[in-house]
Amino acid sequence: MSKFQIFTDSACDLDHDQRESAHIEYFRMGFTKNEKPYDADLDYQLYSVEEFYKWVEDTENNKMKTSLVTKPELIKRMTPFLDKGEDILYIGCTTALTGTLNLFNIVKAELEKQYPERRIIGVDSKRAGLALGLLCLDSAKMRDEGKSIDEIIAYIQSDCLKYNLVGTLSTLKYLKAAGRVSGASAFFGDLFGVKPIIVSDEVGNNYVTEKVKGLHKALDRLVEVVKELYIEGETIYLGQGMSESSISYLRKRFEEELKAQVLDYWIGPIIGMSCGPGVVHIVFRGKVAKVEKNK
Repeated sequence: MSKFQIFTDSACDLDHDQRESAHIEYFRMGFTKNEKPYDADLDYQLYSVEEFYKWVEDTENNKMKTSLVTKPELIKRMTPFLDKGEDILYIGCTTALTGTLNLFNIVKAELEKQYPERRIIGVDSKRAGLALGLLCLDSAKMRDEGKSIDEIIAYIQSDCLKYNLVGTLSTLKYLKAAGRVSGASAFFGDLFGVKPIIVSDEVGNNYVTEKVKGLHKALDRLVEVVKELYIEGETIYLGQGMSESSISYLRKRFEEELKAQVLDYWIGPIIGMSCGPGVVHIVFRGKVAKVEKNK
């Protein structure tokens, strides 16, 4: 059986220790601030977390935009492993939110001509954020236990929807800046203190299932949603973008009421830019969320 390297991308929100211990590589997406390009660095080595979220917060002076992984980035990251005789499995951010997997498949076709004996495979995870990251960690564990690429792909396709991400935002203005909601929706949402309850759906969108007035009510509603989907014994991961008070409140609730192990993490630049300071994500393996969409 050929060795293979697992890749993901900047949308996975895995930190350095998680990636290193699981031998996972990632393709760098990017962003621009006032047309200056930056890598979407998950370890915040090129800029601090605080600096990044201050950039995002200052929408009047900073025009920011995310960008896909580039073709040179894909080639640069994969080639050393192909040269060593290793196959490639790319577990990509949901195609509902990014076109990176499409570009990967274009590059794959070119590289397969140079490396005809190597397998280069990309799979749509239908997940984003640390939900994608946890799926990658479990896939790496399966690889290390001797499972094949095909067995791991089958697992991803059958079980990816069990990796839940639910969350809320402090304000809608960053989604407006990212072009995700209309200016009118953001204005009236913030005017009345409306907080969206967001749940990852079956196609990989982060879908607004309901709207709650007030942050405290939104956090309480998130606890209810998690309780509906949670399976005893699973770890709960709390992601934040400068939202420590919300994270502290949720941590206490989950530790006391679910007796769960709760771990914190920083939301990475790609998702953090669209959601902005105050974003809260709750990620865990559990039951599949049944998202009822508005007609």
